[in-house]
Amino acid sequence: MYQAMQSSWSYYYSVDEFSANSTAVRNASVRIAGRVKQGTVARDLQKMQLTFVLAGSKSSVPVSYKGTIPDNFAEDIEVVVEGRLDIAGVFQADRLMTKCESKYKAKVK
Repeated sequence: MYQAMQSSWSYYYSVDEFSANSTAVRNASVRIAGRVKQGTVARDLQKMQLTFVLAGSKSSVPVSYKGTIPDNFAEDIEVVVEGRLDIAGVFQADRLMTKCESKYKAKVK
């Protein structure tokens, strides 16, 4: 599982781990970390709704998110979504967090 530091340690499923356990976590609120698959992003700015596919190395999960879209959201970046899997197999995200690449790259001197 992925670990990230916010106010305390939080655990995330990878997309592949989530897909392998999706039946067991269907009614639970969980976090999933993965990469936004290229060519899958659809935005409805009036409704503030975003749909995309979150990809792992072996599997993927369709995601629907309604809310403020982070400025640095784009295809082919690492994100974490928090929410629940619905009956149709779509992950309904209540929260979308993007990784700021510049914070994690070493500065060249």
